[in-house]
Amino acid sequence: MVLAGIVIIAFYIIYELLKVIVFIPSKMRIAVALILVGGLLVLASMIKERVSDSKGESFKGVKS
Repeated sequence: MVLAGIVIIAFYIIYELLKVIVFIPSKMRIAVALILVGGLLVLASMIKERVSDSKGESFKGVKS
């Protein structure tokens, strides 16, 4: 539920940004795009690392 709320808010922010993007100078658009791409790459890298680390985890003594 929290994730769905975050996704909805993110899409709303993107929608609002796309409405005003025609008023933003091209250098600023490029800078914002590069920042977003960099952030997404860092997020993807963190998720990939966490998934690969979790495969090797063993919880001895923990009852499931």
